[in-house]
Amino acid sequence: MEKRFIKILLLSLQIIIVSSTSIFPQGMRSSKKQKNNVERFILAPFSSAISKDSVKVVTFMEIPYHSLQFVKRNSSFIAHYQASVGIKEKKGADINQIVWIDSLIVKDYFDTKSRIKNKKHFISLNVLKGRQYEIIGELQDSDTRKKGIKTVNLDFRQLNKSPSLLKPNFLLNLQGSWGFGKDKIPTRGYKVREVGQGLDLMISGYIKRKEFSVNIYLTNETTNDSLIQKFSGFGDNEYFREEIFIPTAKLNSLKNDFKIELVQGKKIIEKYITFSKYKPGISNYVNDIELALRQMKYILTAQERKEIKLKSKKNKETLFSRLWKKRDPTPLTEYNELMEEYFGRVAYANESFQGWEPGWETDRGMIYILFGPPDEIQRTNPSTTNSMIYQIWNYYKINKQFVFRDQNGFGDYRLDTPFIGAGL
Repeated sequence: MEKRFIKILLLSLQIIIVSSTSIFPQGMRSSKKQKNNVERFILAPFSSAISKDSVKVVTFMEIPYHSLQFVKRNSSFIAHYQASVGIKEKKGADINQIVWIDSLIVKDYFDTKSRIKNKKHFISLNVLKGRQYEIIGELQDSDTRKKGIKTVNLDFRQLNKSPSLLKPNFLLNLQGSWGFGKDKIPTRGYKVREVGQGLDLMISGYIKRKEFSVNIYLTNETTNDSLIQKFSGFGDNEYFREEIFIPTAKLNSLKNDFKIELVQGKKIIEKYITFSKYKPGISNYVNDIELALRQMKYILTAQERKEIKLKSKKNKETLFSRLWKKRDPTPLTEYNELMEEYFGRVAYANESFQGWEPGWETDRGMIYILFGPPDEIQRTNPSTTNSMIYQIWNYYKINKQFVFRDQNGFGDYRLDTPFIGAGL
């Protein structure tokens, strides 16, 4: 009976969102302080070898529209801000800083809440290898006076050893000058929407004055550790920097893992980088289809579980899409509300209930994923060291209560009574 109830529960959008459409409910606090919108900008440095003793660092600040407060003015909406990016030696003096004072103007109110539309600023600087640096980004909303600060540490000490590799960079085509040559802009490779005919993979590093070779391997749903490109040379300059074109046809999966292998003499140096594509109908929370299929275990039927076990790796993305198509409350649209809600809850569980295992696999994570935020949480305040710590989650709208006990005092909360019907 319980199993049937869960199946009905999760096939219905009305019931799965039993208490709130928000994945950050009142009464439950994340283990981490929740960020203000103005703190949600992106600070992303990209590095490459520029000479035998220097590294070029191009740092982007990406400001999503939703991170700022827009004010209505006539028929438009406007937001004012001040942004800065600086770089300094670790525990040393400032090297450089750039400040921008700018504004954003949009016509549509919905654009003011966009997490995709953004404004980019960047700073480019050559620094010495073999040292540590700190990049500091700061964004201030001029209307609310709220401020966000982020720092990124760069450690180039390992580059004094030859051979050595820097983290490769993905470059997309975009008109303008972005610090990487004409019409080339770097990307972190996360859920990229527009790839065009392909992208460039910039690989750079430091070598000794002798022969070297670089091999590029790709792993995705259709290929496993396959050698797709290679180049070689002689280390006359004691560094190298190459751009390799990767056609779109090779980036045919949601997740494409690259391994770059630098070989010189008996030494092999490896770096890994992932490029993921945005695919319509797949949640923004999903980056790994195999992991996402495992995370669906609370809602799969016995037949669906068998199907997953029988499918080869290259067919699992198709299976994933088909499983969610059956559960799509609005099948004629690209957006699957149920999938987004489900994996949003998985993400919240991972952040909030991390313990001996990933948050989504814990008992509290399971209940949160299935039923959403509880209407009330009761917590004990033990008066003695022997008292057991527990939480009681109440769901008044569906008349259910779950009791979790901390088994060892380290946050390992387990259900008092096993929940029948969930789990592979």
